[in-house]
Amino acid sequence: MQQQENQNYQNQNLPIQQYQEQVAEYQGPRRLSLFILIAKTFLGFVGGTIGSLVLLIILLLSASVLQPVLSPAQATTGQVGPIFIVIIMAMVFVTSLLSSIITPMLLSYTEKERYPKLISTLYQIFIFNLVIFAFTAPIYLTTNTANLTVTAYAAGLQIVFVATASSLIMEIMNDANYPLLGVYTTLIGILVGTAINLMIYQLMSSAVVLLFAALPVIWASIGFFQAALAMIYSWFYTNWGIDFLSSGTSFGADYAGQAEEEEEEEVKEDKEGGDFLKG
Repeated sequence: MQQQENQNYQNQNLPIQQYQEQVAEYQGPRRLSLFILIAKTFLGFVGGTIGSLVLLIILLLSASVLQPVLSPAQATTGQVGPIFIVIIMAMVFVTSLLSSIITPMLLSYTEKERYPKLISTLYQIFIFNLVIFAFTAPIYLTTNTANLTVTAYAAGLQIVFVATASSLIMEIMNDANYPLLGVYTTLIGILVGTAINLMIYQLMSSAVVLLFAALPVIWASIGFFQAALAMIYSWFYTNWGIDFLSSGTSFGADYAGQAEEEEEEEVKEDKEGGDFLKG
């Protein structure tokens, strides 16, 4: 009877032991190779390019309606109509959705062990695409009485928001130990990608070129910094031993409060031991 109780106790504590082993296994930031850096950058560019190709197909199918965008000089006024708005909304939504689903899938192949929740991640990305579209749709509808500049800004915002949200969801859902590292890599990648797109627009002075370059540049930048910053942080941790981006690291008042709680627990245990000896 006692052996059976001991066996049940061991079985009940098995998941805890497995969890502790997993935590111990993933201590410290991951180490990446130069090959993964190149692969992430290339696959990010490929995923964004697929979205741009879909955008090209939609433009070719609706060239007559989207003529003001392709040749603004031929447009009689700066006004845009409701059919134009509907096509723009569908075009940006489809291209951003496809790129935000295909690119994380491609990036996950570079580190399969790090992305165990890929299907759940894609579900969340799809849902968030719908949320972003619901919030940007009113902006598109207001351009019914505005000019093409407002429409371009709305499309650009949607592309940036979708790429940012998709990358953050991918990193946070699959890395509970270093979600902050995912936040840094995503935001820096978005900022650098946006800056490159603005430089392309300044050099080419063409909204069409920017429209096709936006997705490949942004996703390639995200893929690059996902690996580059992880490599830099791993080098920093290896040389200095400071793991300040770990979710288990406490700073300032959080660290002081945690230390005080540990001291109170130790004092409490000593008192109980003393009372036991007196009894």
